[in-house]
Amino acid sequence: MIEPASNVVPFRSRQPAGPSRHPKSILEAVYAAGSLTLRADDLAVKTAAVMLQGLGFLVIDEVLADGTLRPLKRGEARRAMDRPWRLSKPPFAGTVGVPDADGSFARP
Repeated sequence: MIEPASNVVPFRSRQPAGPSRHPKSILEAVYAAGSLTLRADDLAVKTAAVMLQGLGFLVIDEVLADGTLRPLKRGEARRAMDRPWRLSKPPFAGTVGVPDADGSFARP
């Protein structure tokens, strides 16, 4: 016999979209690469990035619809959570986003 189709509708789980990162691993990734892009829905990493920006460890740029970057000041970052971001290393000695590694890990 053929059974009638089920009328059960599966609901999606309410888990976050991706794995969250610890603030230390965010800093390691940004400082090694120079910059890191974040999706608009990655709220856990953005929240940690706002905290790290407040301490002066990161520079946050908002990615606009045309692809240009707009730097976010410390108070503006919380209001721009619905747009993609680029996290960059602050310019301690040089320009924004230049990685720290610079060949120091290369073998002679």
